[in-house]
Amino acid sequence: MFRLITTVRRGTASDLAPAWARYPTIEAARAGASALLREDRVLRVMVVRNEIARTFVEWSER
Repeated sequence: MFRLITTVRRGTASDLAPAWARYPTIEAARAGASALLREDRVLRVMVVRNEIARTFVEWSER
């Protein structure tokens, strides 16, 4: 399982549904990251493994 951690300007990403979703595959997480990057205030998205000790997977930026 994967999840996304977003870096935004002006506020939080709490109202963006892809930021709260859990993704079963890395491809689904990448699709969620690209959906988040369409928002003007999202600067970058980090994909992490959704485990007890979160493990970094990759960054997606504009």
